[in-house]
Amino acid sequence: MLCLFSILAAALLGSGEVRHFPSIVYGQILLGPGASRYETTFSVSAKKETPATLELFTDKGEPMQASFVDSSGAIAATDSSMRFLLTANRALTIKVQLTPEELKEDVALKTGWANFSSAEDLEVWATIRILKPDGTVIDKHILLAERVPHG
Repeated sequence: MLCLFSILAAALLGSGEVRHFPSIVYGQILLGPGASRYETTFSVSAKKETPATLELFTDKGEPMQASFVDSSGAIAATDSSMRFLLTANRALTIKVQLTPEELKEDVALKTGWANFSSAEDLEVWATIRILKPDGTVIDKHILLAERVPHG
């Protein structure tokens, strides 16, 4: 599947850069002794000012809806993708969370993968945290993006 994705990304982006995260998670399980929240937060930067796109996919490769939250906690967009402009040498933080409708559910957990694309080289990493409902961190992982090869 990654090989097919590599071919499609190269065809769509030409000489652009794609960064791939094969495993992301966000959502909540608010019932029972295993009650917890799951969040993925991305940090992305570039050496030059450049537009970029973040796309989310389900485990089956279909577009996955999320709310994209900025560093101040405001929802910037709710969709399966988000376009943004990076300022040179300044990291941008984007957290993905359930949509407002899904936040009303007691159990809503999303898993899948993410791609960042841009004409310029990007530096991207993700922090995946699992928290108790009171905000106590249960587990935390830092993931580096994979570079999708051209050709």
